Amino acid sequence: MADFGFVGPSYEAPSIYQDAQECINFRPEIDSLKQQGERGVVALYPTPGLTSLVLFQNQQEVRGLRTLSGGNVLVAVCGPYVYALTSNYTTTIVGQLTTSTGIVGITDNGVNAYIVDGQNRYTWRISSPSAAVFTGSISGTTLTVTAVTNGTIAINQALFGVGVTQATVITALGTGTGGIGTYTINQSQTVSSSLLNSASVGAVINGQIIGTTLYANTVTGTLSAGQTIQGSGITTNTIITALGTGTGGTGTYTVSASQNVPAVASTFTGQIAGTVLSATSVTSGTIGVGEYLYGTGVTPATTITASNTFTSTGSTIAVTTGILTIGVLTGGTISVGQVLTGTNVVAGTRITSNISGSGTGSTWNTTQTTATASTAISGQSYTVSASQTVASTAMNTSAGQTMYGLNWSILPSTDGAFTSASSVDIVDNYFVYNRPDTQQFGASAALSPISPALSFGSKDGAPDDLVSLIVDHREVYLLGEVSSEVWIDAGTSPFPFQRIPGTSTQHGIAAPFSVARLGNSFAYLSRNIRGQAQIVQMNGYVPTRISTHAVENTLTNQVVDDAIAWTYQLEGHEVYVISFPSINLTWAYDIASGMWHKWLYTNNLGQYERARGNCCAEFQGLVMVGDYSNGKIYKLDPLNYTDDGQHVRRLRRAPHLVADFQREYFDELQIQFQPGVGLSTGQGENPQAMLRWSDDGGSTWSTEHWTSIGLIGRYKNRAIWRRLGTARDRVFEVSLTDPVKAVIVSANLKTSVGEN
Repeated sequence: MADFGFVGPSYEAPSIYQDAQECINFRPEIDSLKQQGERGVVALYPTPGLTSLVLFQNQQEVRGLRTLSGGNVLVAVCGPYVYALTSNYTTTIVGQLTTSTGIVGITDNGVNAYIVDGQNRYTWRISSPSAAVFTGSISGTTLTVTAVTNGTIAINQALFGVGVTQATVITALGTGTGGIGTYTINQSQTVSSSLLNSASVGAVINGQIIGTTLYANTVTGTLSAGQTIQGSGITTNTIITALGTGTGGTGTYTVSASQNVPAVASTFTGQIAGTVLSATSVTSGTIGVGEYLYGTGVTPATTITASNTFTSTGSTIAVTTGILTIGVLTGGTISVGQVLTGTNVVAGTRITSNISGSGTGSTWNTTQTTATASTAISGQSYTVSASQTVASTAMNTSAGQTMYGLNWSILPSTDGAFTSASSVDIVDNYFVYNRPDTQQFGASAALSPISPALSFGSKDGAPDDLVSLIVDHREVYLLGEVSSEVWIDAGTSPFPFQRIPGTSTQHGIAAPFSVARLGNSFAYLSRNIRGQAQIVQMNGYVPTRISTHAVENTLTNQVVDDAIAWTYQLEGHEVYVISFPSINLTWAYDIASGMWHKWLYTNNLGQYERARGNCCAEFQGLVMVGDYSNGKIYKLDPLNYTDDGQHVRRLRRAPHLVADFQREYFDELQIQFQPGVGLSTGQGENPQAMLRWSDDGGSTWSTEHWTSIGLIGRYKNRAIWRRLGTARDRVFEVSLTDPVKAVIVSANLKTSVGEN
């Protein structure tokens, strides 16, 4: 009896007497060139092993992976920390979330990476992730570096590490000048000796914030929307929300939080003609040389470079009908724009033009229009750094202060219509994201991480809440609790998306993180008003069932809303992998064969657990998965037959063998393994297959019977079991744990049937 169905997928029916097939840690592959009935039409290949590539410092759950546009950087979230991996798998921290567990959503638009974790939204301005990697500790505001792995430490670098406070910046050198030594940081904290890294900030600024306007006097680097502005006295999580006159350099920018940093030195009314500033009335403070000047129409980065004063005493000096006559000038220089003060001089009197002369006996036009005598007058004007013309307006001065534009930002509560999101994707350069426990979803501005206040809509085709979303073919699929609908970019304002009529379905999503791309669409664990736990693949706007009754039977009356799914493509197979943490189970669906198999981890007790993979990304030609608990990233390795060194128990349980319920005599079973795959030393040197069987439909089992697959190079080895007894209903099961290339091509069974 050749190929009696021994090779096949997992399919355990609600009654094992109907079907009890298992396929664990094998994946079925169909040879499309063979005809039905030939040997080896379906073969079983081992699921890919796990080869460790990266171990994150904090060794927590790997919550998400994303290869950024361009393929040169992989963003990974492990615990609360956001890491960037470069092509040599060097890991550096670039940001920190406020949460430490649970799947995150990550996407990017080529300029910014965007992350959501169910509580907040975050953005990283994509930039060089590391300037230096080193070992150091922090006490107060002193960073002490004891060893440098690579790079050069410098002032104006952001500091990252496990336990390091958000928005920490190196502000001054101590004994260190780029390597070992001490450095001053901007925030007091305590961090024990550990691996740290630094990265250049997006911009170093001298400026001030008045209200919600950032005045950037000087900028080294580039300012952009979404950057966090950090500095002494600045409100936490202040970000740039819009460009003003500044387009990356000096100028004005709108920030998210109203404040006054640093304190204004003076406020006054004034005007500028050329390089002469005339202050007509000072409200507060004192105008000082070297201070920056701010006001409507004032050229950015204008500074006061000189103060011009004069004093005249001795003889009567008259200001008559707007004309000033100087009796005796005893010091200083009179010039247009100067303000006159003295006994009986009207407040705010200013020299507007010269009539004749420049010293004693000179005459000048002023703004005063009433005749007044004075025995002493003095005046003051200022020279500014940039020639300009500014009409009389409210102005202020400030010395400015050093601020930093940081590339990592937690988007504040003032951004967009709501704060939190659990799903995010990108379409037409808009970031789109959901609002948990509501029907709403929002969108950023195009090519920006910043969301306008009114840029949101609602999944309103049915009353259930929006659970998850995904973009497919430039359309936004909104997956609700029991229904779904599709929206498209219609170019409307203030929210660019509109629902496509006729796209509503009666399928929602049972687990928000069960959605993953598959083939030319996507798959997810569905739910509707009639039940749940079917796995479907979207076909256009119609969900099509891909799960079998056997898959669904394992999910019946179980907790499934924590299911996590991802897809990998390897050796021509695209596989949808869905894990159920509460059930401790992982199913895998191969789109090429249409068959399901179980992909399970074997613990030290030989017990099965869910697969280690929590998330997946293709990076640098490798399929990489993050572990759900230990901070490791593995590559899926078809040449590694262990899970990062842990032995894998592979198992195939065949269909029932029944011949009209007549007693069968089982003379010989031969399983065609790929022979000669033994290792040179250690476990697997003489790889063993373990056979057992059940004669009562799978309720009880025989002891194991072992035979060799074949020592290394023994390519004619045959795995045969003989004198296997009799049964009316026989189920064979074979398993192996040796770390070898265990391929089952086919099986052959010799039997004879009794007369009754």
